Amino acid sequence: MNYLKKIGKFTLTTLISIIILGLILNTLYYFNIINNNIYNLMKMLIVLLILFINAFLLGKSSSKYGLVEGLKLGTIFLIIMIILKLITNSAFDIRTFIYSLIILLTTSVGAVIGINKKEKK
Repeated sequence: MNYLKKIGKFTLTTLISIIILGLILNTLYYFNIINNNIYNLMKMLIVLLILFINAFLLGKSSSKYGLVEGLKLGTIFLIIMIILKLITNSAFDIRTFIYSLIILLTTSVGAVIGINKKEKK
């Protein structure tokens, strides 16, 4: 049960961070402070950076198997993303598949680095 609380905390933190930074980014785009190219780039970078940071922290709090922990966090996020795509009737294409692989790679690397940076007792 403790594990579910821990992974739930990291998932919730990830989603809330993405929503808040996404709203800030959308506000900047709405008022023409940033252009379309920067908006599209920042939209992707915000998600990847937040996932990397949360996977790093998850790996740091894990006892072993950082790669597996990162894959679990990435998979949970991808399931949420797929559910949202199904609700909004968005199409699945090769770009979505590549983005999904990048998300899994980012969370895996973040958790592996996090578990390796953990202080040894």
